[in-house]
Amino acid sequence: MFEFFTKKRMLVLFGLVLFLCFVYIILQSHFAYTRQLLQQESAIRAKAKKAASCDNYSVIERCQRCPKKELRELVKVCMETGFKQKIQCSDGKVEWNWCDISPASEESDFWRFQLIMLVIGLASYALVYLRQQKLDKILMDKIHKQIAAGV
Repeated sequence: MFEFFTKKRMLVLFGLVLFLCFVYIILQSHFAYTRQLLQQESAIRAKAKKAASCDNYSVIERCQRCPKKELRELVKVCMETGFKQKIQCSDGKVEWNWCDISPASEESDFWRFQLIMLVIGLASYALVYLRQQKLDKILMDKIHKQIAAGV
């Protein structure tokens, strides 16, 4: 029985168990985070629904930041969170209601920013690398000319 579990097989088995534990922890963390986001978004929607002047409404424009002018003029809709959205009540009345940016949209904005910064960084690195290669080639040509001239 012990001959079956050689060192190599034990290492592979240990690596497999370690990998499965790692995958389980990542999945557990992801699902807990997703559950937390859903709870936060439902709490935000419920709070915003209480603040609306009508019971049933549909969102016409998504949540957006209030302009500085409206914040300075202390517009009631913008004073709660600094964000507003356009809603249409079931009776056809169109009005503005405060809203809050969901954590999911903030997270997507964060990753979009990180991706843009990565692209800019890689482009900058590529330009510097190409420029350095060009300068090295010019320097080597100059050195070869000097050697050929016997200086």
